[in-house]
Amino acid sequence: MQPEESPHASSVLGRLLQELSWSGQSIRDYRDGGLGFENVLTAEALQGLDFLPRSSFLGAVISAAHGAPTACAQLCADAELIEFTVLPPDVPLEAYGGSNQERISVYPDALLVSPGCSSVVEAKRIRGGSFRPEQLAREFLLAIRAAEGRTPLLLLILGAEPPVLVEGLGRVPIEDAIAAQIGAVLGRIGWSEYTREALLKMLPDVVTWITWHEISAVVEAQLDALGPIETSIRASITRLADSVTSAISRHS
Repeated sequence: MQPEESPHASSVLGRLLQELSWSGQSIRDYRDGGLGFENVLTAEALQGLDFLPRSSFLGAVISAAHGAPTACAQLCADAELIEFTVLPPDVPLEAYGGSNQERISVYPDALLVSPGCSSVVEAKRIRGGSFRPEQLAREFLLAIRAAEGRTPLLLLILGAEPPVLVEGLGRVPIEDAIAAQIGAVLGRIGWSEYTREALLKMLPDVVTWITWHEISAVVEAQLDALGPIETSIRASITRLADSVTSAISRHS
């Protein structure tokens, strides 16, 4: 269930520009470099993690996440083989079996697909980020449906530790936010393979989270732990690592 992508938006910068093109008059809000906007932070920080040595940096970030240890371990083991797509097009969460139920679009911030694991990534801004009422339930179901035989994972990158802010609910545990809406989403896509209860039992094995500041700390620690390496290569890795930590610091 991979989204189709325009050949003109094959890079992170291209996809960011494509997304910004829909901003209308609010594009003026990006004049300070998109400070505080989650799509800009996501593009800046995750592109750096994509380009850094995967096992040492992206793998370490995933290992530091909270929850879904088996899925995280699988993604870490596949780190060098991950197909990393930042700001992908919307992904349809379509009805099953020719149902006349409505089509639901999901807008993940990244997709990490490896031979053994399929991860949907949702990133929130560091200050003031909130989830729409059905957002977590939709992304949880997408993670499971898009896995296609791989281990499913929903990775949340948050501005602060849970509970998370959800429109209409206030601050609630991640599990409660999903449980509150999963029945409604299931009814709308006509998915009968799993019951609501069975899906909720899968939550601890599918959902994981980490904060932006934890990511920054992991990247700094991994940079400090680098062993002997050729000077030019070390300088390149240092620049990439600094691009990640600087982006997080700038948007804080």
